[in-house]
Amino acid sequence: MTILISIGIFVSIILLIEGGFHTYYTYLSPKNKKIKRRLRASGKPKADSDSSQQANIVRKRATGNFEWLNQLLAKVTSLSAIELLLIQANSHMPLSVFVLASLVSASFAGLAAIIYNLGMLGMLGCGAVGIFLPYGYMRWKRSSRFLMFQQQLPDALDLMARALRAGHAFSVGMKMVGDEFPDPIGPEMGRAVEEISYGIEIPEALKSLSKRIECVDLKFFVTALIVQRETGGNLAEIIEAISRLIRLRFELLGRVQALSAEGKWSAIVLMALPIVLLFGLSWINPAYMDPLYSDPTGQMMLGVALVWMTIGGVVIKRMINIKT
Repeated sequence: MTILISIGIFVSIILLIEGGFHTYYTYLSPKNKKIKRRLRASGKPKADSDSSQQANIVRKRATGNFEWLNQLLAKVTSLSAIELLLIQANSHMPLSVFVLASLVSASFAGLAAIIYNLGMLGMLGCGAVGIFLPYGYMRWKRSSRFLMFQQQLPDALDLMARALRAGHAFSVGMKMVGDEFPDPIGPEMGRAVEEISYGIEIPEALKSLSKRIECVDLKFFVTALIVQRETGGNLAEIIEAISRLIRLRFELLGRVQALSAEGKWSAIVLMALPIVLLFGLSWINPAYMDPLYSDPTGQMMLGVALVWMTIGGVVIKRMINIKT
């Protein structure tokens, strides 16, 4: 056990030093700050910084600090989904840094299990949970960003429709959205406008946007635009109709969420009650709960309870999850 603790501490320290080195030379070093100042002085608007050439250059420099790890990860094709997740979450963290952060999280979680004498099974379980913490955070960040995009989309479509009725081109309406709206729809539309200015067709730029943002309403909009370009029709009226449908769907979704709120809170209480009781009894009477942590039978019972709670949580979530 002492050897495991020593190895875990050594690995954690190495990963922390590596992560601190990367953070400094990517975001805090004077040389990198000088590059950012030059890019800002080149005339790029600040609102487009997330999707502009500045972000691409800084990202390329960031991946260069771990070239050996990037070459190794490039051979693993299954990690392309994680790289897409980082892009969709609007994270400037390279894939190599994300992997290192996951390893650091797993190391600290495993060390915590060793310190509290949770045994080998507890160490492996805590390490497995720790390694997925950065992934879970990125998924939460992506979901929040998608939800914000979905909420901004009707107003953005209304602005595009007004621009078309005023006689502007569709790309001009997209540029207005990119200039006027905050993240995420503003920078994403700005990035699409940049792709169009580089010679990419409008449908292709919007398809690329729909890959970065997983939104059903956006896919409807892109499909309607492609059909309109092939068959003709009043594009402003089509966009306004899509905007109205999105707002009506939001209204219906709000009613469904209000009706299902009781079930969701019941699920939260059922999942939280065993955990609260476990920590509460451990704090009130540690001697009473000590066999549950130190005895192998108690550890096995904790593991079985954790597995069944996880299964129950998945089942409850599927029961109360209303697909939209």
